[in-house]
Amino acid sequence: MKFLQALFILFTLNAAAQSDLGIGIATVKLTSSTVLNFYAAAYDKEPKQVIEFYPDEATGSPDIRNIEAVEKWLKPEGFFLDYDQLVFRCKAEERFWIEVIVNNETGESYWIRKTKSVDLDTWETFLKDAFMVSRNSFPQEIKAQPSDTAKTIPFDGEDCFQVKSIKGDWIQIFTAPHCDETDNPIKSGWIRWKEGNEILIDYFLTA
Repeated sequence: MKFLQALFILFTLNAAAQSDLGIGIATVKLTSSTVLNFYAAAYDKEPKQVIEFYPDEATGSPDIRNIEAVEKWLKPEGFFLDYDQLVFRCKAEERFWIEVIVNNETGESYWIRKTKSVDLDTWETFLKDAFMVSRNSFPQEIKAQPSDTAKTIPFDGEDCFQVKSIKGDWIQIFTAPHCDETDNPIKSGWIRWKEGNEILIDYFLTA
């Protein structure tokens, strides 16, 4: 199976990832002719790693040249193949550069240049723009306020929420209009989205 096909079609966060959450999310918009250079330090002249894309005639989407070599070091936040996007956790930012975590398992990072094809968002903006979020395997209740001691909101439906706001480790959620759950919608509730570097939710960028 091709590397891109083996990566995330559905965006979910890996709670076992050891890398820092960083300052936000960098989304690289791909084309079939994208060449993405990764540098050991900002303002370096020569890249340490390069990813070249080419048009896959079978799928109509960009694919990676020299896949076997790339997959040894590239384990990013995720790919979204239908929309030709590559997503990284962003570790730091300088004027013309962004430091991205290229391997969520090891925390290895490189620098990429800021271009028109790279969007940098805070975690709050990124999650508020998500199509849907849900609790992952970490057991937690929905609270009326961002506190473990706050009143629990009863909910026995299927998780299908959107994010209204973020307060520290907590996100304010509500049942998304496009969700099937209509008998007992959550108008406003709070769940933890992270604890340290551990992500406690899954997110989905589209249906």
